[in-house]
Amino acid sequence: MNKTFIVNFVGKATPTTIKAFAAVTHENGGKWLISKVNFIEDQVAAVIKIELPEENEEIVKSTIKNEPDLLVKFTDSDTDPSHGAEEIFQLRLDSNDRAGIVNEITNVLDGQGINILDMDCQRVFVAGGGGVSSSLFTATLSIRLPKDVAINDVTKELESLSEDTRVIMNV
Repeated sequence: MNKTFIVNFVGKATPTTIKAFAAVTHENGGKWLISKVNFIEDQVAAVIKIELPEENEEIVKSTIKNEPDLLVKFTDSDTDPSHGAEEIFQLRLDSNDRAGIVNEITNVLDGQGINILDMDCQRVFVAGGGGVSSSLFTATLSIRLPKDVAINDVTKELESLSEDTRVIMNV
């Protein structure tokens, strides 16, 4: 019987550390169903959903939790979550940067019961002529819509946050 769990960890690591975790998982008949691993310098924050034979669970977990510079937490997970007719969409939102923009976006989505599966935000400084400078904001989102919410309504509501906000749906 297979076991599915989610591991969260933060701390000091290298890409080699993550590669070793993936190798141990694979060597023990497992696979990473979903993974999000982010590095800033030598610090990592990761969330990984792993499925593997139940008899090999402790081998993989102990390999990860015994890494000395990581704080690790494991949570059991369902292998087949029921999401019915809900759909997943990939969006890119572009706007002039301003204070609170991430909060505005998440409030719009949360208000409609939309799950944010992934959100990657970037700010780019743009120096203009005549001493004028600005910052552009881009968010790439993966969202799950409830079955009764239309994507066109979501994009219109996000674009109504400001005159310069544009939403592009990626297919």
